[in-house]
This record gives sequence, C-alpha cells and structure tokens, in this order.
Amino acid sequence: MTVCVNSLRRLLRARSIAVVGGTEAAKSIMQCDRLGFDGEIWPVNPKQGQMASRTCFASVKELPAVPDAAFVAVPRESTIQVVQHLAELGTSGVVCYASGFAEVGDEGVDFQNQLVEAAGSMALIGPNCYGVFNYLDGLALWPDEGGGQRCNRGVAIISQSGNISINFTMQRRGLPIAYLISTGNMAGVKTHDYIHAMLEDDQVTAIGLYLEGITDAVALSEAAICALKKKKPIVILESGHSDIGSQVTKSHSSSLSGQKEVNRAFFQTYGMITVDTIPTLLETLKFVSLVPPMEDNSIATISCSGGEAALMADLAEKYNLEFASFSDDQCKKLFDVLGDRVVISNPLDYHTFIWGMPHEQQQCFQAVFEGNQAVTIKAFDYPDPALCDTVTWDDTMAAVIQAKKKTNANVALVASMHENTSESMQARLLENGIAPMLGMDECFQAVFASIEYATHCHQVNSLQALVAVRSAQQCDVETLTEHQGKQELAKYGLRIPEGIECVTVEESVQAAETLGYPVVVKASSTEIVHKTDVNAVHLNLLCENDVRTAIQSMQNIADRFLVERMETSPHLELFVGVRHDETFGFVMIIGAGGILVELVQDTTILLFPINKTGIRQALDKLNIGKLIEGYRNKRGNMEAVVAAILAVAAYVEANADSLIELDVNPLGIDSSGAIVLDAHVRKHNTV
Repeated sequence: MTVCVNSLRRLLRARSIAVVGGTEAAKSIMQCDRLGFDGEIWPVNPKQGQMASRTCFASVKELPAVPDAAFVAVPRESTIQVVQHLAELGTSGVVCYASGFAEVGDEGVDFQNQLVEAAGSMALIGPNCYGVFNYLDGLALWPDEGGGQRCNRGVAIISQSGNISINFTMQRRGLPIAYLISTGNMAGVKTHDYIHAMLEDDQVTAIGLYLEGITDAVALSEAAICALKKKKPIVILESGHSDIGSQVTKSHSSSLSGQKEVNRAFFQTYGMITVDTIPTLLETLKFVSLVPPMEDNSIATISCSGGEAALMADLAEKYNLEFASFSDDQCKKLFDVLGDRVVISNPLDYHTFIWGMPHEQQQCFQAVFEGNQAVTIKAFDYPDPALCDTVTWDDTMAAVIQAKKKTNANVALVASMHENTSESMQARLLENGIAPMLGMDECFQAVFASIEYATHCHQVNSLQALVAVRSAQQCDVETLTEHQGKQELAKYGLRIPEGIECVTVEESVQAAETLGYPVVVKASSTEIVHKTDVNAVHLNLLCENDVRTAIQSMQNIADRFLVERMETSPHLELFVGVRHDETFGFVMIIGAGGILVELVQDTTILLFPINKTGIRQALDKLNIGKLIEGYRNKRGNMEAVVAAILAVAAYVEANADSLIELDVNPLGIDSSGAIVLDAHVRKHNTV
C-alpha cells in the first residue's frame, strides 16, 4: 500500500472527524474537548442517540459531509465494513483501534489484508493501535485517557507500542509534544510515511521513534536522508533485541553482528540518533529541539558546587567533550564579579559568594555565555516550593534568562535529579529558548548526540540510500573449501597465496616441493570453520618431514589438505565478513582479525552500497584502523586495504543470488598490500 503524504497530513490535521464506536469513541471526543479542538466532531453509533453531548449518526453514510479523518473503535469484522464505507465517501484517513489482525497469526493476517483493501487510497493508521494526539490543534483520535497539553511547536513521537504511547503523553519533563502517534500493526502508514509527513510540518522540531522492528529499511533510509537535509533530528529507541533465546551460529560474521548491532549500524549510517532508555529519548529530543546541531565538542559548565563541577567534568570526559578556554576578556569580567575567592576556569565553580545577588549572577553567567563554546550547561536543582522558599533560586533562573537574552548563546540548565525541577520552571525556560534538562548523564549524552548529528548533516550529500541486496536462497546450501573460496575471491582482484589442494601425503609433499619452502599446510574441510581450534593449521614448514608429520596429524579430521606458500608474517590482520540479513540484505563486518576476533571485538558494520568513503570512515572508528595508518613502525597499506574491501563487496553484489555468508579472516596487511590468508564461503547451490 502506497500512502499519500498529503492524505496522512490531512488526517493528522483534520478539521472534521467521524468517531465510530461506543465507549472508546466517546473517550476520543472527551479528549478533543479537553484539548479544545474547534473542528467538527460527528459521532457514529446506531444504538445511541447522543455521545459526549453530541447527536449520533446511525452510520457513516448519514454524515453531513465527508470527514477529513475518522476514528473507528468497533470489532474487527465491523471495522473492515466501516473503513470501506469511509473510503467510498472520500475520507482522507482513518485510525483503526480494533485488535485481532496480523498480530494474532494466520486468520488475523487475512483480516488485515481485507482491511488494507477496504481502505484503498486512504491513510490507514493501525489496526491494533491507540491512534493520534495532535497537540497543535487539540485533535485526539484516541480511545483512552491521555496526558499532554496544547503547544505551538514541538516534537513528534511515533511509537509501535500502545501502552508506551500512553506513558509518553504523561511525561512531565518539559518536552513540548506536537504529535503523539501509536502506530500498531502499520498495515497502511509506515514509519517512513510518518517521517515524511513530519518533515513537511514546520511546527515539528524533531522526531522521536519507539521501534519494535523495521518494516522497510530502504524507504526508512530515504526518509532519514531527507530529515538530515532539513536538519530535523530523528531520535530512536528500539527494543526487542536481547540475547535471550538468540541463536548464535558458528561463523564469525554471524556472531559479531546480531540484529541489534546491525540495526544500530543502520541508524547511525543514516544520521538517526540512537538511545537506550525512555528518559534519554525524551531528554535528547528536548535538547536537539532547542539547541542547533553542535559544530564542535566544546562546552562550558557553571555550578556553585565543587561536587557538581566534578560530576560534569567526569561526564565531559566520558562523552569526549572539551572545555573551552576562557578568553582574557572573559577572565577579567569574571574576576571583576568573583574576585580572588574563586578560581577562574572552565568548568566554573563560582561557589556561593554571589548567591542571592541577581545582578552579579547575571554578569557572571553572561561572561561565560560570551565564550566560543558550542553550549553552556548550568547545574540547577530547584527545590519543592511547598517546602522551601524559592526566591533565590528564582532570582538565579532569572539571571540565566537575562544573560541568555543578552548573548543569544546556546544554554541548558540541568538538574542532577529529575524530580528537582518544576513544570512551571520548565515552561519558563522553554519560553526563553533554554533547555530544561533532567539528569546529568542524559544531558551530556544529548550533547554528544548533537555533535555526531551535526557531522552527519555535513556529510548528507555523499550519503546514498540503502540498497538491500538480497539473496535468492532457493536451493541446497553448499560450503566451499578454503581453496575454492579463495579462488572465487581472486577473480575479483583479491590477492591470495599460491596453493594446491591435495588428497594424499605424497601429493602434499610434491605440492610443497613445487611451491617451495617454507609452506603452510591446512585441513581442507567444509565442516571446520575455526581451524586453529582443532590444530588444523601448520605454519612455517621447512622440509618434507615437516609436511608429512603435519598431514599425518590431520588425517583423522580431514581427507583433503591445502598446501600454500608461506607468506611473510603480516604486520596486521583484518577481518572482513558478510552475512545476509532479512531486513537489510547483505551487511559487511570489518575489524581486527585473527584468532582473537570475537574476543577483541574491534569491529564495525557497513551496509550496501559500500564505497571508499564509507570504508575509510569505518576504519577510522576502529583501533585496527589506527594501526593501519601507522603505529610503532607497523604501517599497513591503507589504499590496498580499502581496495580489498571493495573487491569483497563487488564479489557479494555479483553473487547476491546465491551467497549466504563469507568470512575473510585474516586479511593479512603489511606495507606492500593485503592478502587473503583464509576464507569461508557458504552459498546456495543454484545449479
């Protein structure tokens, strides 16, 4: 089903709605009334005369006009019929509350297919969902209680969980929410459709996603690129990838790239900010909504406590943030206010010498705000007004606001504990463009995310949408021997050692003589992946007797043997693996290789299409990348490494109809280039 974004936007900003059903439909009307929705509301219920003080219509066919949108809360069979009638009227969109569709299995899938067919070109939200809050217009297509209040601009939160959606409406963190959407089964409108709709709404400042799965990775990557170009941040919290019940296969590429890691790589590739908790999601959305993408990692912090200053300094180090140096002019202004009782430095602990002195506090804050840091963070825990006299705290907040107005600096106030704030304080700070952050760690994590996001915004023009290269996976599985795998890779420009596959001891001795000593002898078996674990690799054999001894020791585990010319020991060993993923097509894992690949886990993930720029950026994230560039005279040939990885990618694309997975481990690297020292390839036999 292709969703028209204009139809979705008309649903989301409807001026007339039909509300079909009983108790849940009445709740929707009551929420609209609570929020002050001033559009038309037409209840539909053949058994009730009135609903929420409005006259009911017996069916949607009797409505006085075509509604912009409808909320349908009737059983699934009736839902399909009502949706069909709405589509015939020309309604732009519908929210379907009923469950019992694809989420329950085969029978439900059939019902969901019927629902999609009935909806036609309408924007269909759900089924099995709570629906929509539009806090800009006071619209609630929603079957239950909900929190939240009207706003003029704010974030859009799109959630696959109904109950978590309800929780989001109840947040009291000072985060203005423009839209809260519970998506349910997403039979019609998909995640990327919501993103495109929000990108066209200038009152939406950022987009938050709570995901339990990815439906269309290619379309989502395209939407993410559009969001980067518009500098409208997307922040994602994804669940459902714990290790419980996971099945780890025997290949390196599978054990190093679980679904969580691959999804995270996808999000990061396309500039979507990832978080791990609901508080961090909300705080990050708040920060990126109020503070423009940070062009560098410089910060300043202000506190009246050495403890707070130390905590923020520790967090700055954790998130790789740098404290900007104060200029001579700043130092003079600060000294004029604070005197010699305070060490003038960033982070600034101004003690309590000017507490209760609003004018001096404003001068102090303004001097700090005038610096060249990307953002200034002021520690500020606010007492409970019911228990304490808050006058001096109010004066301090006013001083911050005035200093902000004078300098137009990027400023955040952070409470060390989320309960140490008030909703009125949050509202006042928001009105003045200051982020009221709750929790120091959440705040600093949001700052770090903003810096990374700015980098993605600058690189967006070189970013390509995902190409989900998919394997046909239609025939019997075949595992190639190491020699066969290397021969296939060599056709794509990868350098491999000269080698001969043998059956007998005598053939192996002859092969060694032909290749010239020293040689390597390995068991050639499709069953053995990790050869060193079973003593199936013998290195640096110098004579006939060495070869005979090696072959005889392996005859109980293999009936074929690979004899190769012994290559000079590489300076470095790289791992390059590829596996097929149901969501993204093929994914590539690169990192430090050799026998410790899983133990070290210095790896990163690339998605197709793969290019030189992406490979270099990936290598730059790794410790092995730093070694390739040069460390203690152990320098690799970076150009050759990139070329080798591109050759692996070319092999994958050319063999996409049959390839399942491959491991190149290790890819030996030295100053002269890169060479495949071992390879494991599994394919579907398409013959």
